[in-house]
Amino acid sequence: MSLTAFVLRRVALAAAVLAVFSSLTFLFFAAKTQPLASHPLLPAYWDWVRGLFTGSSYHSLIGSGIDGFVPPSLWARVVPALGRTAALVGAALVLVVVFSLLVGLAAARWRGAAPDLILRTGTYVAWAVPPFLLGLLVQQVATTLSDSHGLGPFPIAGWPGSCPAAIGINSGTITPCPGAGHGATFALNVLRYITLPGLTLALGFIGLHGRYLRSALVEALDAPFITTARAKGLSERRVLVRHALRASLATFMGVMLSDFGAVFGAALAVDWVFQLQGLGTVFIRLFPTEGFAPIDTYLLQIMFMLTACFVLAFSLLGELATRWFDPRVRAEQT
Repeated sequence: MSLTAFVLRRVALAAAVLAVFSSLTFLFFAAKTQPLASHPLLPAYWDWVRGLFTGSSYHSLIGSGIDGFVPPSLWARVVPALGRTAALVGAALVLVVVFSLLVGLAAARWRGAAPDLILRTGTYVAWAVPPFLLGLLVQQVATTLSDSHGLGPFPIAGWPGSCPAAIGINSGTITPCPGAGHGATFALNVLRYITLPGLTLALGFIGLHGRYLRSALVEALDAPFITTARAKGLSERRVLVRHALRASLATFMGVMLSDFGAVFGAALAVDWVFQLQGLGTVFIRLFPTEGFAPIDTYLLQIMFMLTACFVLAFSLLGELATRWFDPRVRAEQT
């Protein structure tokens, strides 16, 4: 099968999945939220689908029936939050790739020895701790080692230019909020604020994917072509990096990209703990903890669809990465 045909088939499958997913989520949540709970659900869903092309589905549903009232655009809330979540996920993925390679290579190089045992134990522990709990622990460690504002230049909560509320273990001692700055100053401030959340999000997945890579490397190191490489007199470092790692990248990259949904879901919890005002914060604030407030079904649906699109896109990238790095897969699909 050609690459074009392969991609078209996956895109068609993704479109079908989105159609089923959007209908189920819309009908489930619209039946339980306002202002659609008292309306026929199937016509309401069809109105939402048509609104994807006319633009009406991108405006708030709250107050839309009031004469003379123009519902605000949902993108004004979603786009800034999406940018902050994307920065968090992007930073975490970079850290996961770099440190998973280091952990996997070191564990495979000294497999069965003390470094391998220590690294494997650390990866199990890191993956076992839920992201929200890990975030609270990171905040506690940061305030213990430094002060209540953060660890050195790295704040424990907030986003450049925003003042986070005092919550959780740091109640009353949250980082102050200086101006966001512009240009390079703003980029530097974003890097400062995203460091601790990015490390928190990445830590568990470094443990997971470091183990995946170690297993792939150990399997590759026992293959006949590695024996041939060693027989030629190549150094162990070159055998490991130039031969075993190259053969293991298909598994590593494919699994990591396909695991994007788990990374994105964990990012929502980390976003809430560190008060980055990303998609996690927008999602949680949709559901009031006290009293009653109408839930904007259209906003909820946009967030679900964005998440589904990202997960499906990265799943396709994972398959393409496997096809690219593994010639056996390309041969089977040709």
